[in-house]
Amino acid sequence: MTPMPEHLRRATRARTEEAEKRAHAALAELVKAGKSVSFTAVARQAGVSTDFLYRSPELRTRIERHRAKNGPVPAAPADPPVDPSTSAAVRALSARLTRQQEAHREDVARLRQALEAAHGENLDLRRRLARYEAD
Repeated sequence: MTPMPEHLRRATRARTEEAEKRAHAALAELVKAGKSVSFTAVARQAGVSTDFLYRSPELRTRIERHRAKNGPVPAAPADPPVDPSTSAAVRALSARLTRQQEAHREDVARLRQALEAAHGENLDLRRRLARYEAD
């Protein structure tokens, strides 16, 4: 395998540093705005891939720390005020729908966390395989 020329290494390093700066700025903006912090949100805001964020130990640690501070995604507000003119059936169905929506939000949040964890594990395994194949 031919080593990479120095000018390409410098260009790669500069591109990586610029992406890290954008990711740090995006994380700061999300925190300052009080928005939910996740790998996807930071990647979208910074214009980088989630893979890039997972591969950067410093960024990964900061995002995980902020994500842990925020806790789970806030649920929808409590039941809306009841209009006495609506029938009992409509109120019962509305309450049931609200409970189902909340359950689905919790499921989606749980699945997103599991997906992020699986993505990190997959990335780690790919790196280990690449090191093994390089030998």
